[in-house]
Amino acid sequence: MLSFFRNFTKSRYGLIAVFLFLGLIAIAFAAGDITGIRNGGGATSSTLATVGGEKISDTEVKDRIERFIRNLQQQGQTVTMEQFLAQGGLDIAIDEMINQAALVEFGRKSGMSVSKKLIDTEIASNPAFAGIDGKFSQQTFEKLLADNRLAPALFRDSMIRERYGNWLVNRATIGTDVPNGVVAPYASLLLERRAGVVGMINTAQMDPGADPDDKALNAYYVSHRARYLVPQRRVVRYAVVMPDQIRAQQTATEAEIADAYKKAGARYAAAEKRGVRQLVVLDKATADKVAAEVKGGKPLADAAKAAGLDPTNFEGIEKPELARQTTAEIANTAFAAAQGALVGPVKSQLGWHILVVEKIEKIAAKSLAQAHDELASEVTQRKTAQALADLRQKIEDGVGDGKNFAELLGDAKLTAQVTPALAAGGTDPENEAYKPDPAMVAIMRSGFTFENPDDDIQIAQVSPEGGFAIVKLDRIVPAAPRPLASIRDKVKTDYLVDKALEKAKVAANAVVAALNKGVPMDKALADAGAKGPPPKPFDFQRKDIADKEQFIKMAFSMQPKKARLLEAPDRKGFYVVLLDKVEPHDASGDPMAMANMRSGLQQQIPAEYAREFIRAIRNDLKITRNEAAIARLRADLTRQGVR
Repeated sequence: MLSFFRNFTKSRYGLIAVFLFLGLIAIAFAAGDITGIRNGGGATSSTLATVGGEKISDTEVKDRIERFIRNLQQQGQTVTMEQFLAQGGLDIAIDEMINQAALVEFGRKSGMSVSKKLIDTEIASNPAFAGIDGKFSQQTFEKLLADNRLAPALFRDSMIRERYGNWLVNRATIGTDVPNGVVAPYASLLLERRAGVVGMINTAQMDPGADPDDKALNAYYVSHRARYLVPQRRVVRYAVVMPDQIRAQQTATEAEIADAYKKAGARYAAAEKRGVRQLVVLDKATADKVAAEVKGGKPLADAAKAAGLDPTNFEGIEKPELARQTTAEIANTAFAAAQGALVGPVKSQLGWHILVVEKIEKIAAKSLAQAHDELASEVTQRKTAQALADLRQKIEDGVGDGKNFAELLGDAKLTAQVTPALAAGGTDPENEAYKPDPAMVAIMRSGFTFENPDDDIQIAQVSPEGGFAIVKLDRIVPAAPRPLASIRDKVKTDYLVDKALEKAKVAANAVVAALNKGVPMDKALADAGAKGPPPKPFDFQRKDIADKEQFIKMAFSMQPKKARLLEAPDRKGFYVVLLDKVEPHDASGDPMAMANMRSGLQQQIPAEYAREFIRAIRNDLKITRNEAAIARLRADLTRQGVR
């Protein structure tokens, strides 16, 4: 479940940014998935590691881990703290934060600095902080940070740290040429061919024995309780405001339609659009030659191609726009020419322009009556969007003023609704038939950002048209196993399947032992009492196994004339693989194989360079780890995961 997390840390950028990404860059560079972000801190904290003069606290690490898990849960994944810790998440978190701090410390020691002006420029150019006019909005910036409980100073600090990392790591990973002597062994490995045979010991064909009594069934249930876990669910109170709810009160009046027609200016006036193909040439001699060829009947595209050039095509362009993209003189000339006419060469600061007028489209003027319905729809839509925005702003102001959920709904004349106990993705683990609509998914995503029912009310967007919901956490239903009484039949079935699987494994081990003594696969399976499909041969090159079954991939890590077993998915049994032969190949004479491998290695080398560079930096700095504090944090997170 967290394999992508591990893979990310293996990349060039993962080495320096994984926990910034999980914590703060989610706003800076992925603002479409903004979640609750805090300013860290707490009553007390312990230092987990020291990098030069910088300390990494347990509060900071814990906060970012919790945020990471919360982000996954909002995406519908049922990851738990227990799973995160079991897959080494805490160790990765601390190590990556040490890496990032080491890069900053090394950069500063080396005389590097990140200016305030640079950070200001990056913030100003970030579309996440743009206003409705597309330009940077200080109000949007401050509101976005405030909504996510992130202090501006902490946000800027995260950007400074990320900039140090990018500067250093990017420079360290320049130069990825790989000599043939390095490429050839790897490319040859991909051409290696392996053949053998695979048999299957099927769980369903094994006798599981007698049904379990109550004592055995209960013991099995207790020892496999995690298998029957219902993920954490939440009950959320909410009220939805959609455009359709207020559109009826925002219908355009005749006066508004007439005013919109008046303000439309040239929009409904008679117009002319043209299809123009243009070629820009740097020297006049070439331009004259191309123009002569076009006059002689050669298409402009063909004449341009013969000169090693590509024309530009303007489809349905009006004169002002053509003037903006070229010059007023060229636009005037092109719009004065007849359809099919050649224009130019005409000189501009870009070079010599040759144009062909390929199409002329005359658009008649529209009267108010003709434009009435179109304008009515636009005015109504604009008024609806404004009314929706005004209502949302009013509600957000109420939240800022400390109004409670009931007061906010009363002011907006909305009715509260309550969800069932739902998981993060809006699903109901107790009711497979429950199908949440997109709005409910967004509401529950917001609901899982709360830490407790006393947290501030949130406003969540639930539709692309601006619909939103007022969301308040009602209660948290902790993750817990289903009662045995409610799933007795399933537990009994699982018990019997596990017993049959145990017998299948005994048979599979017997088959492996026999195969390693030279007994043929058919006889080994029969002697072990294994029932299932007949064994099948396989014969593949290593380069062709990416989408093959896991037991085929396993064969490429085995010794010839040896057998191994592999459990099949979903407890279906065991595969027994016998590798018969290995046929090596030399790729040094295969240009395609060499090129493909070189490309693959060049993609991996930057990450390897980065790892070695950071390792060298860490060796140059004084880094200490407080193992006792780390152990305390691990215990704290473990307790949190089982609550």
